[in-house]
Amino acid sequence: MREQILALLPEINWVKDEKIREAVIATHIDALTEGGWKPEDMDRIPFALAFPNCPASYLRHIKAVTHMCRSILEEYNSIYQGQGDFTLDHDRLIAGALLHDIGKLVEWKEGADGKFGKSETGKLMRHPLSGTVIAMRNGISYEIGHIIAYHAHEGDDAKRSPEAVIVNKVDMMNFDSIRSTLGYL
Repeated sequence: MREQILALLPEINWVKDEKIREAVIATHIDALTEGGWKPEDMDRIPFALAFPNCPASYLRHIKAVTHMCRSILEEYNSIYQGQGDFTLDHDRLIAGALLHDIGKLVEWKEGADGKFGKSETGKLMRHPLSGTVIAMRNGISYEIGHIIAYHAHEGDDAKRSPEAVIVNKVDMMNFDSIRSTLGYL
């Protein structure tokens, strides 16, 4: 399963620290296993259930958020390096982007009719919480767990780390722009 995940998400190799990179892989394996999915299912699972016929898969969404976060990271750090040093932590941001929606792999299920909906776990807790639990039990730090926990509206009244702010804004840009294109916003 490890090699399949790396083939689908080569962006995992952007994480420089080997321990964090391995924890990101372990978290994917754990979430896929617990959710009853195969790695290739990530390209079939819709990234959102909030509107019908979501045209983007979970995998495409994770890639989009991670690529956009990396671009922001590079620009942001090049601008602020030496100018107040308001720099973003590379591995925290990339790992947080890769894992921000990992809980959806246990929050959702596919019905016998091929339609996606909430699993029993998903009826009890949303993906920011379940994703944080899965990630941290696989060696992800509190700092990266914070990004997962606060990337959605659950973090709106909390103090977000700079990396969590970036993941939240990029995630919402993706969600809202697709929703708007489909006429739901």
